[in-house]
Amino acid sequence: MMVDLDVLLSVIENPARRKILEALVREPHYPLQLSKELGMSQQAVMKHLKVLESYHMVKSFQEASDLGGPMRKKYYPSQNFTIVVDLGPNIFNAEVMTREHIAVSSPAQPEERGAVDAKVKGLRESIAEIDRQLEELNRKREELIEEKERTMDEVGRLMAGLPDYQVRRVMYEFISRPELGPEQLARALSIRDEVIMRYLKQWLED
Repeated sequence: MMVDLDVLLSVIENPARRKILEALVREPHYPLQLSKELGMSQQAVMKHLKVLESYHMVKSFQEASDLGGPMRKKYYPSQNFTIVVDLGPNIFNAEVMTREHIAVSSPAQPEERGAVDAKVKGLRESIAEIDRQLEELNRKREELIEEKERTMDEVGRLMAGLPDYQVRRVMYEFISRPELGPEQLARALSIRDEVIMRYLKQWLED
């Protein structure tokens, strides 16, 4: 399912909903658990879960009560995404990257203490290595963003020499968004195709 950035930001901007999601990624919870853990009323928890469920951020399943009571509803996250926002004097980028969703796991059978102890160290080391690689990727990404900002600064200085605002706007987008062809650029800027082509022809021929 496609995730719309504006919708996503409007849902997770609420701190209470972020706390609920943070608890749910650890393991599925039922509303009373969330209420006790997060110090919210059960009514408030249900209200936030309803919002998250309406935007397909969480799903639920029925589970028998440990104490033999009626079935209870447990919630778990149902979206996998990463939000990336780059903002600087010469750059602005905001996007959502989605990943294939991994379904909630069935509860594992209890293991012997010795087996758990043996796995904990290995899992902790795996997470440490994953985090190290992610940090390295982030460092490289920051270097590339800085390089792009320097390039866009040069674009800005070049465009400043053009007297017409609309020409500057078209040429700025043409240079900074090489993934767009002339027709896509025209749609993105809500300018007629022939106007775009006239500007590009004039610029490229000059």
